[in-house]
Amino acid sequence: MANFKEINYHQSLECLKQADISGIRLRLGEVSTSQWLQKENINLDEVKQISKDYPDLKIFIIGEGEFEGFYIYSQKHETCFKFEPELSLLK
Repeated sequence: MANFKEINYHQSLECLKQADISGIRLRLGEVSTSQWLQKENINLDEVKQISKDYPDLKIFIIGEGEFEGFYIYSQKHETCFKFEPELSLLK
């Protein structure tokens, strides 16, 4: 989980809800989402690895704005992580 930072679960759910309402949520399978994932260099193998510990893992992508980013969260564990590419640079 080198590139993922744990963030406040309850606050993140509110941000994700607002992104969904405002229409800035990106959905997997759309061309714009694929382009965004490539631009941000998201390593989905890392997400696959994390999902072993969180079998109910959900992906949420905000494509623009203050909270732009790639989020994964588990309702069962009340945990949310945000992709932070610079974290791997610090190591």
